[in-house]
Amino acid sequence: MKILSAKIEGDYLTWLNIWRQWDGKEIFAHPDYLNLFDDYSHAMCAVVSRDNQMVIYPFCLRSLSGDLNINMDGISYSDIISPYGYGGLYQIGNGNFEYLIEEFYLKFNDWAVSQNVISEFIRFDLFSQSREKYNGEISYNNDNVVCDLSKGKDVIWNEFKAKVRNNVRKAVKSGISLKLDFSGEDIEAFLEIYYATMDRRQAEKQYYFKKEFFERIHEKLKGNFVYFLAIKDDKLVSADLVLISDLRIYSFLSGTDSDAFQYRPNDFIKYQIINWGVDAGKTDYILGGGYKPMDSLFNYKKAFAPERILPFYVGKKIYNPEMYDLLVESKEQELLDNFNVVDKKSEFFPLYRRNG
Repeated sequence: MKILSAKIEGDYLTWLNIWRQWDGKEIFAHPDYLNLFDDYSHAMCAVVSRDNQMVIYPFCLRSLSGDLNINMDGISYSDIISPYGYGGLYQIGNGNFEYLIEEFYLKFNDWAVSQNVISEFIRFDLFSQSREKYNGEISYNNDNVVCDLSKGKDVIWNEFKAKVRNNVRKAVKSGISLKLDFSGEDIEAFLEIYYATMDRRQAEKQYYFKKEFFERIHEKLKGNFVYFLAIKDDKLVSADLVLISDLRIYSFLSGTDSDAFQYRPNDFIKYQIINWGVDAGKTDYILGGGYKPMDSLFNYKKAFAPERILPFYVGKKIYNPEMYDLLVESKEQELLDNFNVVDKKSEFFPLYRRNG
């Protein structure tokens, strides 16, 4: 097994070359996508290959040394998390991967223990073929809405809920037009709407991505993103940043001017994304899920693809139970000192990173 580090030029180029030669080219496995989160993690990729088959596991390694209030005895500890979006193992090649996946998990477990990794949290790719072989805990998290683009525009249009078709017609009648931005030239207008949307939703701090985050997407992921912009009276009123893989497209980050809700620009944009995806020969458009099962956001997305709802699973593994328990105890004490408590029944993982 090879462990590639995006910080080492030779490793980075090896990883990038693997990605470029892969028919799937999932955006969430690109080294420069994982590098977007290098303010708190180290982008890495584990690789196991045999004959014409390869398994890769891109992951973010997060240091714990500076965050702990316990004696580390000079040892550097860390934990693992998937990048924002989706992750897990990806298979490259053809044939039965069963034994290669089993070999991977055994070798990766040994590596993680040897490197003082305490825990691992994976947001499994919706189409994962290796999830069931995961040697940690697998749990259902939520449902995600996926539009099957192979059906073609007419079938998809007819499968929309009636309110979606009506809203698209209303948007067109109201004078909403579409602009595609493949370079990020409209980033200032996008950020104004995006941040206002986060304010309106009272989003957590982690969703307020800085301008530099988007600029790195523009620079490093050319050809793998596009902004869909809804324009009315020469003003941006809604926008959706879409990430592009070889076969699939993903709604990533979006925002809408609340003063334009009446014109239904959101529905218009989703409709245009679907049409673009069909024309580009993509197989699936992943709209994602809600904040929790069956909430209003999920039901809004479901109206665009009511026939295809896929379960979203997460993986949890503790490599060092003793240290994990010590960290949870330390977090409990920290929160108690601030008149708060750790809910040990919470689904949050790892618990020692929960802030109340």
